[in-house]
Amino acid sequence: MFSFLVKIKRRIKKLLKVQSETRQRPQSSFHSRTLKFLLLILVSLLVATIYPGRSLFDPLDMPRRGEIALEDVIAPFEITVMKTDREVSDEIEDTKLAIPFVIDYDSTIVKNAYTGLDRFFRLVDSLKKNVSGADTAVSRVRLETVAKRFPLMSESAITESFRRNTLAAVASRLKNIFDTTIYRIGVLPDGYSLPESRNKNVVIRRGDRQNMYSRDRLYSVEDAILRLLTALSKIDVTDSIDVEYHFQVGRNFIQPNLRINMAEYNRRVDEALASISRVKEVVEKNDIILRSGQRINARQERVLREMARMLRTQESDQPWAASVLPALARLLLVLAAFSVLYLFLYYFRRDVFKSNAKLLALFMVFGLQLFLIYLIGTLTEASIYLYPVALLPILVTILFDAEIGILSTVVLALLLGIMHRFDFTLTFMTISVGTVASLTSGRVRKRTQFFRIMYSVAFTFAAYSALVETLKLVPNTDLLVEVGYGVVNGIVTSLLAIGILPFFESLFGFTTDITLLELSDPNHPLLKRLALEAPGTYHHSIIVGNLCEAAATAIGANPLLARVGAYFHDIGKIEIPEYFVENQLSVKSKHDELTPSMSSIILSSHVKMGRQLGEEAGIPDDVLNFIEEHHGTMVQSYFYNRAREQGANEAVVDKFRYPGPKPQTRETGIAMLADAIEAASRTLDDPKPARINNLIQRIINERFQSGELDQCPLTLRDLARIKEAFAQVLIGAFHHRVVYPKKEKTDEE
Repeated sequence: MFSFLVKIKRRIKKLLKVQSETRQRPQSSFHSRTLKFLLLILVSLLVATIYPGRSLFDPLDMPRRGEIALEDVIAPFEITVMKTDREVSDEIEDTKLAIPFVIDYDSTIVKNAYTGLDRFFRLVDSLKKNVSGADTAVSRVRLETVAKRFPLMSESAITESFRRNTLAAVASRLKNIFDTTIYRIGVLPDGYSLPESRNKNVVIRRGDRQNMYSRDRLYSVEDAILRLLTALSKIDVTDSIDVEYHFQVGRNFIQPNLRINMAEYNRRVDEALASISRVKEVVEKNDIILRSGQRINARQERVLREMARMLRTQESDQPWAASVLPALARLLLVLAAFSVLYLFLYYFRRDVFKSNAKLLALFMVFGLQLFLIYLIGTLTEASIYLYPVALLPILVTILFDAEIGILSTVVLALLLGIMHRFDFTLTFMTISVGTVASLTSGRVRKRTQFFRIMYSVAFTFAAYSALVETLKLVPNTDLLVEVGYGVVNGIVTSLLAIGILPFFESLFGFTTDITLLELSDPNHPLLKRLALEAPGTYHHSIIVGNLCEAAATAIGANPLLARVGAYFHDIGKIEIPEYFVENQLSVKSKHDELTPSMSSIILSSHVKMGRQLGEEAGIPDDVLNFIEEHHGTMVQSYFYNRAREQGANEAVVDKFRYPGPKPQTRETGIAMLADAIEAASRTLDDPKPARINNLIQRIINERFQSGELDQCPLTLRDLARIKEAFAQVLIGAFHHRVVYPKKEKTDEE
């Protein structure tokens, strides 16, 4: 699965033609220039037309919600404000919810229950009177006669009825319970008869009369039977009746008498929906929409927007012009803002400008930033202090540098000003917060340093909102809310940047200081494996890393990149460590049994294997370049000379060269020199400072004269400083210790 994901990542990067800056050879071809400007036009078009579409045609001088009206605004004509589709939909839903279900009360069923109860007791009485003599025992024939007429009645209830002499009192109690409890509202067939609804009431129609009841007060048949038992138990407390007998008789006569009338319910719903109007409000001519000094609310803003739309329609003889010209004007303004960014990159950061992949990454950050602002503005509409305007400055500064970060912040402020009808508050806030975010993000070498960004951005948001809202004479309670929005925004935006940053690092090949510091951890799997399987190479890499860091610092290059690149420059030796002299613990070398050309192939293979291992481990290209460039195209002189001794001619020299390429940056050029000097220093028998200096100078001269440094921007002055830095490190490494005197033995010992 992991290999599959790595392949996908490589394909995407290949599709985007993303390579590290050191390998990019941007050519100012016609295709590249065309793509660059198509990208500019496409992004400008998308931003101008999509974000945010609803205010695209609003006039710039129209007051906005939350602002203070500077003058009275009077309706020049009748203004009809229509409801939005969402408002109509909500109103329809509310209307449906407001109408309760209609239930018909069937009194016939209640009468049938009473009649059935009377018929039961009359039948029992009649059968009792037909019995002759003193024997009152109930015969089987009489039981079967009653059971045949009332099949649901239990045998024990029938038997008990024949024994009782006060059946009229039983009938009276049961009818009273039916009247006061069971059928006072009515009985539903079951608990699922009534459809689910958020409306908690129902209307029960009884003849011409209808009453509204809570749904909870309706009984199902099961509930009614339980209510009967409860009522009988209460009577038993005062009158001492046979509850079981009464219950066995009465439960047989409870029948549902409520029927859901869906036809009537639907008729009422349709009638209510037909009365819904799509007109939200009508403002008559000469009515005052706004008064001077009044804070504009959402209703007033809506009326103003509708008035602007009607004015635009009335003034335009050509309907297409009303829709096309505002969009065209905004497109040109957006294009102008992005052109400022292009011009800056063209004149001051040509390396970024020439890379279409970097430009695409930059535009993606802009797109993400504008999308989040639009999303929050649409969802909350609470405050501009919730807009995460610090996200772009943080990401751009970390991915590129503070210079591009601040310029991008200015462009973002211009865009937001254009999109929000030249809202100066939002524009100034973006510049203020964005500048602070860029300056604090300029040197982030640990994930924890995001806390510094978080505190700074949150404080700037809070200070800005407090100052601006104070000038607006906002009440203290609202001012504290706005400040709170700013603080929360600063914290959340910084956390969001931490989560998004790896996506851009991985997809576009950015190598930030954070990534380099994580790679410099000795617990990195590749470095741990190098230390265990090729300990000689590991120690060589550590010393080369120290040499590179010192030299890069001396000439103003990137010392962190130089050190980390040196750590990984020989990781290809992990696969076959025994073929490299620093890992050969035995006296006999494996190359003694190989031909010089085969030895040369094996040694050269560590470059290709190192690149493959690094890619599988997700090492960024800037670091992987050290693997391929630290040998350049140098000749493996030892094996070449052996081949010559064995009769090979000079033409075979190219077979003993490393595949290259030559160093392309100052950092990889330093790594080439450090690698060779560290290895050669191991051969010094007496590493005195003079000998070390001579060794360094000799190797630098060889690399310089062979042309291996021709493609990297190292100058002669740089080489002189690199020599001094190397010498200082190596002299320190080969320092001598004083010999401590041994304790002399005494005569007694």
